[in-house]
Amino acid sequence: MCGRYSLFSSSKSLSEELGLPIDIELSPSYNIGPGNSVLTVYFNQEKQNKAFTFADWGLKTPQNFHINSRIETVDTAPRFRDAWQESRSLIPANGFYEWYQDGLIKQPYYIYHKDHKPLFFAGLNFSLSEEERNVVILTTEADKNIETIHSRMPLIIPAEYNEAWLSGNMSKEDAVLASRKIELVTHTVSSRVNKMIHNDTSLIEQKDPIKDDQLRLF
Repeated sequence: MCGRYSLFSSSKSLSEELGLPIDIELSPSYNIGPGNSVLTVYFNQEKQNKAFTFADWGLKTPQNFHINSRIETVDTAPRFRDAWQESRSLIPANGFYEWYQDGLIKQPYYIYHKDHKPLFFAGLNFSLSEEERNVVILTTEADKNIETIHSRMPLIIPAEYNEAWLSGNMSKEDAVLASRKIELVTHTVSSRVNKMIHNDTSLIEQKDPIKDDQLRLF
């Protein structure tokens, strides 16, 4: 799954990576979670170009609050199949968090591109009204560097495939294969990230669990 991530790249650097002018100043955040308003990139059908907006992370239904959707079933699940066909998006990030659990503790890890490049999570946009926009992040099976921490991870679209993804011309299988091309690295971080009230650069710094002075439980 994906439940927290960071985004601290400047508007300028993201504009260069995306080939899309982002003409607003972005505030860095090191602990973005469900319910937050997040930057999303989509394909504007009317203007036939890439555009950006902000959407609330998570989709409320009478039964659940969905923050993720599995790529394996996204094209058949009634809740997501229309958005899969019509409303794909990208969610820029610098890294994300996953928690290793052994039954006693929950140890957070920070996961990021080996070259510290921005990541682009595959997402689905939902426009519930003129004012209300929502987004969910697609997940896939974890790669070999992540599977010892967690069995799932965000589906990440390499920059060179962004347009194919947004246009809807990329299949599930091709998206998963492309995601595997990105080399990710991990390190343990402080359990301060467990609480969304904490939001500073220290959250992504490597932290030895033995020296972590915070409780490691939610």
